[in-house]
Amino acid sequence: ACSALNIIGGYEDGSYHPERNIKRSEITKMICVALNGGKEPNVSTNTTPTFSDVRGTSAAWAEGYIESCVAQGIISGVGGGRFSPNGNVTGTQLAKMLLVSLGYNADTEGFVGNAWATNVNVVASQKGLYEGLESMDASAAITRDNAAQMVWNALQAGEVKYEYTWVGGDATKVTAVDKLDNANNPITLLKDKYNATIVDDGILTSINKDSKGTYNVVVTNKDTTTTYTKVEKDYSDLMGQKVDVMVKDGDQSKVYGIYANEDSKVIATGVVGDLDPVTGDSEKIKLDSTEYKIDTGAKVYHFNKTADAGTLISLAKTHSGVQDAYSIKLIDNDGNGKIDRAVVTPFAVAEVTYVGTSSM
Repeated sequence: ACSALNIIGGYEDGSYHPERNIKRSEITKMICVALNGGKEPNVSTNTTPTFSDVRGTSAAWAEGYIESCVAQGIISGVGGGRFSPNGNVTGTQLAKMLLVSLGYNADTEGFVGNAWATNVNVVASQKGLYEGLESMDASAAITRDNAAQMVWNALQAGEVKYEYTWVGGDATKVTAVDKLDNANNPITLLKDKYNATIVDDGILTSINKDSKGTYNVVVTNKDTTTTYTKVEKDYSDLMGQKVDVMVKDGDQSKVYGIYANEDSKVIATGVVGDLDPVTGDSEKIKLDSTEYKIDTGAKVYHFNKTADAGTLISLAKTHSGVQDAYSIKLIDNDGNGKIDRAVVTPFAVAEVTYVGTSSM
């Protein structure tokens, strides 16, 4: 999702290296791009740099992003006029940056001073920034995958503003409250900066390439289907899974990304020839000798051919109409650990007529 929103990018060889720690300079660019709706922001540098260890170093490329984040109160240095651009970022430090990006004032909320980490972690947990990362040590250097998760969580969190209430004399109560739209729904960072919405849509049942090199994607939700056109990426790997679709408001043809719903997981993969029933148990099947629980009436889909090709139990018993060499993917779409959908895909058979250095 973050890649689709142009917030993160990989290395030149196409890798992302999720296990590596993210650098302080890298996180400033991610935040600046996110706050500019995925577009490269028009950042500038100061005549005299705020920090002494950025300009003229290997991190000079990030000076504009760093100065922009400083101006917005999102980041501060490490002391002594230094920023440590190649240093690591902890989970709590990133949480502070993202909370300020959502509208929180660091001084008002106590995100500075001796208790800053505790105050940050409390509010970050309330806003869902650590969702999916409950086992992460927030005080340790954060990895690139966890950083992407936190940024994604922040995009789905509501922005805040401050209300000031007179309580008598010269005293004023300052309270952070959610920004709301005309329908009293929270305005998320994703809505504000990208004008985008996440649609909890349904099962991805068809994907076909069109004449312009983009894709038509069909998503089925109970008795209704939605077709998304001009999708730029091939999401065939998600066939049969429950997906969320991120679209631009008012323009369904602009799909930022499609990804598996958090409850949807591929439990196992293999070939149909290794699929077998479990004798005397209608709630289990075997794939490559491993038993899996299934939901009653678990359906089988033929990739882009037949939406409903019978039940998984029936397929396990007969393999009817399916060659043994077909691949099969067992999917749990409701998070209960049981298989409720299977997708069978024929292997394409063709003759190799040419082999070159970069193609065949």
